[in-house]
Amino acid sequence: MTKATIASTFVSLLLVACAAETSGELNGGRGGAGGAGGEGESTGTPGDLNGDGIPDSEQGGDTVPGSTPPGAEQCKGAPHVGFANFDFVSDRKPGDVGVNRRRVKPYTALSSEFQRAIGAVPAGLPQAAAAFGQTPARWYAEPTAGAVSLYTMYTLSFTSCYDTMTDAKFTQTINAASATTECTAMQRKYWQRTPTPEETKACSDLVTTGLSDEPLARRRWAHACASVLTSVGFTTY
Repeated sequence: MTKATIASTFVSLLLVACAAETSGELNGGRGGAGGAGGEGESTGTPGDLNGDGIPDSEQGGDTVPGSTPPGAEQCKGAPHVGFANFDFVSDRKPGDVGVNRRRVKPYTALSSEFQRAIGAVPAGLPQAAAAFGQTPARWYAEPTAGAVSLYTMYTLSFTSCYDTMTDAKFTQTINAASATTECTAMQRKYWQRTPTPEETKACSDLVTTGLSDEPLARRRWAHACASVLTSVGFTTY
């Protein structure tokens, strides 16, 4: 797998979703501390948690997991009136569903995330802090993904995956069934969600045919493991 393939795979998986902007949301959620309700109390009525007079069922406020998200027109925030009674967001277009949600995990989260996923922290992670944009103490900067961080993530992941994949099953001949089983298990654990059939097939195809020139089964599995860890499912929230 080339560096270009790794990068393009990651970028193609960067999917995001919109979230409605409500009063006080940044300071404790709907009706939370700092919001319209103050002291964590809601000013809304049952079925209208944000108190705007519009039932949440009509504006996607209480979307059932797995259901169809609200349309783009539901993603427009509340007006912000400034000088001369001018709403300076009046010309802001509603965001499309799938925009501005996924955020790259900061360097400070990677150690515990690697430990959770594969049971070990890459030995080279402390020396790679700069590649992930580590910020000084008492400062914060929104992390972003780039070619350097993607390549570093892949190389660190491959080494750790190879070192931890000591089970005999990773040295046996790989077939479609075993590839599907292991890819599903890795994706489910690393991403903390059930992968789609297409996502599992992409992983399975990689380990069965995409790496056919690699004679060692364990190295094939390590590449598949690293690919899953470098994907948006693991590197973003």
